[in-house]
Amino acid sequence: MWVKVVIIILMLAILFSLFRGLFFLNKGGEENSRKVVKSLAWRIGLSLLLFIAVLLLDHFGVINMREGVLPVDTNPETLVDEAPDESDG
Repeated sequence: MWVKVVIIILMLAILFSLFRGLFFLNKGGEENSRKVVKSLAWRIGLSLLLFIAVLLLDHFGVINMREGVLPVDTNPETLVDEAPDESDG
């Protein structure tokens, strides 16, 4: 449960940074230009943090990204190579 909360908080922070940058972009001016760049840097940093966090959580088994998206068939009978036999000629 705590993982979902952290991911949602990071996503909301990314959205906040996105709209903050949009606000300063529309205002224009030299000082607001610096704020746009700072907001963009925060958004990139938060996005990287979220991406790395999701990869690490999947790697350590806290979340399982493959379970719902691509079901994996682990039945050994179906994992047989289906290549055509070259002895048929």
